[in-house]
Amino acid sequence: MVNLKEYVLDWLGPDRVQAGIVEMAACGSEVIMVKLVGACLTLGRKLPDREHHVSMLMTRGELRLTLNGDRVGLFAPAYIDFIASNQWKNVTVEGNLEGYLLVVERNFFLETTSKLRSRISEKMMAYAKRPFVSLNSEEVVGLQGLSSSLFALMSAEKNGIFHRELVQSMLRACQCELWNIVFRQGESVEKAEEPYRLGEMVAHFLYLAHTYCCERHEVNWYCEQLGVSPNALTATLKRFYGKTARSIIDDLLITEAKVTLRNPELSVQDISDKFCFSDQSAFGKFFKRYCGMSPALFRREQEKGKQVDC
Repeated sequence: MVNLKEYVLDWLGPDRVQAGIVEMAACGSEVIMVKLVGACLTLGRKLPDREHHVSMLMTRGELRLTLNGDRVGLFAPAYIDFIASNQWKNVTVEGNLEGYLLVVERNFFLETTSKLRSRISEKMMAYAKRPFVSLNSEEVVGLQGLSSSLFALMSAEKNGIFHRELVQSMLRACQCELWNIVFRQGESVEKAEEPYRLGEMVAHFLYLAHTYCCERHEVNWYCEQLGVSPNALTATLKRFYGKTARSIIDDLLITEAKVTLRNPELSVQDISDKFCFSDQSAFGKFFKRYCGMSPALFRREQEKGKQVDC
């Protein structure tokens, strides 16, 4: 299991820690939050991986980075999601930096935002390509207040049995406020009239897969939405992503299934229905093929606090 504190310190760069970190707060090994301050802090020594959701609220300073080959400059106040499907390079912050860096274990983040994601799918594709939000004075006050409360909650003595749930609720509130801002600022995303270039096809497929993997398991359905053949989609994904459409859909579905199996209020049959399998047996065979155990055994192992790698 990743030591989240060491991961974050390595990501920031140990030689710059004294210049950039004032305080750090954590919720177990699932969430860590860093209050940043300083000048010329260098980020990106170890870029975010697919096991963590990384974001930054920048209240002072300037962010400079290369995103998917394009050089970008962003002035505070702003919010940045370091979405791992993008290529981040040369990430630096200039000026007198102030803000919060948030790193959340992926399953915890998915569990926290499970109800929110279906409501933001309209904007996700466009946002994922350029995941920056410039903030006005009112917006930054709202996000800064919620972030400060989350930091204080994680810094407090953890003596309550519902501390994890409180952290989840506050993190969810931060995400809801962020997406309120995105929806207020954004315009409706119109479907492109010209054929997708290869990179756009990959981005659109990933958006569709993240949004619909629980209800649409068939590769052909995604091909119909994109207007391409299965062979063309597979060849493009393998070139850009190193995986087939089938494996990407299944990986996302397994991730969602593991998160949902942590909810004791849902039976395995409920989860099978939620993910649109023909019956519980079909869901069990699918899950066992990827995880080497049945959904029920996976749930029991999780309840015992055991780390299950699959």
